[in-house]
Amino acid sequence: MSEELLRLRCRGHGEIRATHGKTLEFTADSAISGRATCVVGVAGEVVGQAPGAVAGPVEITISAGGATTTVRALANSRWRPGASAVVRRSGQRLPNTLATDADLSSADLPRELVAALADPNTVVDVVVRRAETPGTQLVRYRAVGPEDRLAAECAAADVIVAEDAGARALIAELGFAAARDATNPGRALAVSTVEGTSAVVRRLLAERPRVEVLGLPPELAVAGAAPTPAPVLVATGLSRKDVTKLAATSRAARVVFRCPAAEVPRWVAGAEHVSVMALDERPVWAAVDEFAQLSGSADVWCALDPTASTDLGVDVDVAELVTALLGYDVAASTVARALAAQPGWSRKQAYDFVLERTKPG
Repeated sequence: MSEELLRLRCRGHGEIRATHGKTLEFTADSAISGRATCVVGVAGEVVGQAPGAVAGPVEITISAGGATTTVRALANSRWRPGASAVVRRSGQRLPNTLATDADLSSADLPRELVAALADPNTVVDVVVRRAETPGTQLVRYRAVGPEDRLAAECAAADVIVAEDAGARALIAELGFAAARDATNPGRALAVSTVEGTSAVVRRLLAERPRVEVLGLPPELAVAGAAPTPAPVLVATGLSRKDVTKLAATSRAARVVFRCPAAEVPRWVAGAEHVSVMALDERPVWAAVDEFAQLSGSADVWCALDPTASTDLGVDVDVAELVTALLGYDVAASTVARALAAQPGWSRKQAYDFVLERTKPG
């Protein structure tokens, strides 16, 4: 049995229809009208001690009148117990959103369960349990203190990466430990308290995981899925023509702007890669042509990749550097760990490379 995160208890109601195709809701209100087509339980309240927040992949089991079904979704660590709990098929995160990316809406529930929910005498039990992480996910979290949301994200992570000393202290204060290795991470949480991107996170981003960026305003969060860091230049309120000019004269910066979703191909014409954030806290970095099918008049955030190099380092002969470090009696394991943290190096590649240079002759 997976870990139970949250338990709610609701009642049925004669006006429950459960015909909404995009959401389902456990409302804290005791009375509803027939227009509340997403509601599947009224007078909802937490059973037992309420958690500060809930995060990560979850399974939400709804039981009433002997009928049961389970919804798989992604918990929203912004949500707080005590309010109504909405589960959305979309990725939109509003304050009342318990979870997003659900595989079922109220309209998809078994009709025998819906019949039970429409009985005012029915007790509705809702149990939220932790679920396995599908694929690789990277949550980038800019932290300012040991808040409930950070604690929930730490608990949901398969591996936690501290990007700086302040982050490591916050993670420890919450009772968790940062890992040294982020190979095959599942759901990886990267916590930072200052600007910058660590080598470990750059390597993870290069693998194109599903990315969430928490704790930053959207004009900065949109750039959080790009594998290479760059200065951000916010250009909100400008026309497409002015954004194009700004990008041409600021080639080393990542230019951020907003435009209608359907117009993204026109606004980014001529660029190679762009980050787009159409869903709350969920930026996607890809080649420009991958966004050709976006539609709708709602604005999305975009961040154009720089067209000039932003690498402030210098070319290094890795073999010479490793040999020199070993010659100064730096431990081979230390050298290998440092090399493994660089983009493009796996742990095995790094250890094999260093081991080869420790052999006599």
